[in-house]
Amino acid sequence: MISQYILFLLFGALATTIGAVPLGLVNLSVLDLALKNDTRSAIQIAQGASVVEVFFALASLLAGAKLSPFFEGNPVVRYFVFAVLLVSGLFFWFKTNKEKIRKETQKSFGFMKGVLLNIVSIQVLLFWLLAATVLSAKQWLPATFPEVLLFLSGVWLAKMGVLKGYAFLATKVAIHAEKFSANTNRIIGIVLIMVSIIQLIKI
Repeated sequence: MISQYILFLLFGALATTIGAVPLGLVNLSVLDLALKNDTRSAIQIAQGASVVEVFFALASLLAGAKLSPFFEGNPVVRYFVFAVLLVSGLFFWFKTNKEKIRKETQKSFGFMKGVLLNIVSIQVLLFWLLAATVLSAKQWLPATFPEVLLFLSGVWLAKMGVLKGYAFLATKVAIHAEKFSANTNRIIGIVLIMVSIIQLIKI
């Protein structure tokens, strides 16, 4: 029984890792702050994003079969994802790098920024709907409360782990690449604009 519970913890962690490793709004924001030596705010963003990730995972477990057709076949959703990525890319492109961030805004804004960034990342919800469909087909969906709790715990731990990993790597890069750090926003902007173009092509 214990090994079965651990299995659901691993399922949640593995699914989250697959979805969280590719670059997205949250990952890029964590990289941005970590490269500016503001690891504290980067971790706060990770915490906020992880909370939303847990809610996305829970929603997909409870209503994945009903919501999946609506999101996958709705062009409005696809255009919304394109618009969010394009606007975010342009925002980062024109945003100036600031070496110092106001301390009074760090405490609350970092967490809320993580929440908002993950909420507008509709592709994360789409991923979870797909993940729930795959798990259901394999009969790996958690059924009891302890199983769901462990699955969601795996989601939280993996999301935090991936984002902390991004922050750690960014810190190491920043030490050896000052020029790269100084142009972080433009690099992030280019990546987001390219992803938005790919999304538009898919539409």
